[in-house]
Amino acid sequence: MIPSLAFAQQAKTKKSLPEKKNAHLPYACIFEDGAYPATVIQRNTVTKDSTVFARIAVEIEGCFVIGIRFPKGSKFNQDSLQINDIDDLGNSIIQGQHGNYYIIQAKYEPF
Repeated sequence: MIPSLAFAQQAKTKKSLPEKKNAHLPYACIFEDGAYPATVIQRNTVTKDSTVFARIAVEIEGCFVIGIRFPKGSKFNQDSLQINDIDDLGNSIIQGQHGNYYIIQAKYEPF
């Protein structure tokens, strides 16, 4: 009797659920696509120097930080960034190509 029950359950077809937005992330993401104000700490792994940028824009798309809008004349404009996800609290760490990494704390309030 038990094998027939198992067979009956396997014969049922399951409906596929629609894919949730940001299903690639292990947490819920509240950020929609756009620019958000953030505090960004730039750290150089070679020189151990740090620079803090307060209230600059970070570009978010699909719950990934895809860019940082550094102030004009900043030496960090030329750094190529690796795209990284952002959690629901606005935290992200991005590695740059020139020995820099960027600690981001974004706020959920569009510019």
